[in-house]
Amino acid sequence: MSTLSASRSDNKRRRGAHNAPIDSGPRQRLGARVPDGGAWAAAVAPQAALKKKVVLRKVVGPAAPADRWGDVQVTLVVRVTTTTTGVKKKVTRRITDLSATAPDHTNRSVFINEQAIPLLRSEALQAQSAKIDLVSGATDTSYAFGESLQAALAKARSLR
Repeated sequence: MSTLSASRSDNKRRRGAHNAPIDSGPRQRLGARVPDGGAWAAAVAPQAALKKKVVLRKVVGPAAPADRWGDVQVTLVVRVTTTTTGVKKKVTRRITDLSATAPDHTNRSVFINEQAIPLLRSEALQAQSAKIDLVSGATDTSYAFGESLQAALAKARSLR
């Protein structure tokens, strides 16, 4: 007898009437499986209440000097999400918006900063940190932006 036909005949012997699997005991009733040991307690125990609290906070960094051109000051809007499960708390912070004041010492400064600030802003929002690339041609503004951003992020870490 071949292996294929032997396995088919074994399957027929294992099945009861109407070609349904034979009940293997108390663990299988009505298609539901009863969990083993400690898993039963976890399945029956009520889940701890999950509570979320979302708050938007505004954080202002210090005015950082951009050499002789003036100061750059970054303002962040941070979404603080506090998730409480039982007695355990988890706090996450995400920068949702960012704005910055830029030096307007000369018309040339205004022109440079109108291009640099949006680039620095998008870099900071994408990185969610102060690890951002500098903008060529706006080096002083980039360094001052990074300094103010880093100080604002340090303040934001203490938010609850």
